[in-house]
Amino acid sequence: MRLTTSIKTVVAVVILAFNLSGCGLLSGPAPKPDVGPAGKPVEAKPNPPFIERFYASPTELYDLESTAGVVFEGINKEDWTQAQAGLSNLQTLWQQAKGAVGDKKGVKEADEAISKLTAAIDGQKVTDSYENLIKFMGSVSDIGKSYKLSPIADIIAVSNSIRNVSFYVADKDWKKAAAKVKELQSTWEQVKPSMEQIGILGEITKVHSTVTQIKDAVDAENKGSFMEQQANINESMGRVREFFRGK
Repeated sequence: MRLTTSIKTVVAVVILAFNLSGCGLLSGPAPKPDVGPAGKPVEAKPNPPFIERFYASPTELYDLESTAGVVFEGINKEDWTQAQAGLSNLQTLWQQAKGAVGDKKGVKEADEAISKLTAAIDGQKVTDSYENLIKFMGSVSDIGKSYKLSPIADIIAVSNSIRNVSFYVADKDWKKAAAKVKELQSTWEQVKPSMEQIGILGEITKVHSTVTQIKDAVDAENKGSFMEQQANINESMGRVREFFRGK
């Protein structure tokens, strides 16, 4: 008798719960309305997939960094044919990257910087070209920060620091080059842990050593030694970039 009463009580509670919820467990979430009390609702943007937000970044961001090196070399050597060709590729990649990253912090700033970069290269203005390339890649780095476990933002930060030193060494402005070397060292020490992964540790060790040797070359105001170390860090950072590309 007691068992039968208990069963009846449970059944009644379940029925009551379904009635109060409108059978919500079966019906799922209510459909999004086309209009609300004061007009259309906000057009919600879908959240990026978990793996995108917390690990993989679009390969276009890595390709932008690779192409930025070509553009910078052209600017620094005042080889405007190379700078223009690199810029053309950079512009194409940027349009592709915007489609991949969507509306993220840094996109608007990058648009402004690449527009100014284009005008500076067209006008063959060395300093303006260099400064706007640095600004553009800095904005791309800001975009990369939203991909939490991808080191693309850090890779660009190091690369921008290397470009800063190189620009002033080319002009033999050793005082400014020395200041930029300190920034490079600080940046490298800050971001190095994010790149220390099995499979690339050897190159990370090489970069660490080369940063020190770059400082020594700048302190000695030895452009020849600097160029040798720049070639070494170009190779190592290129390998680091390719290792993480698409991961």
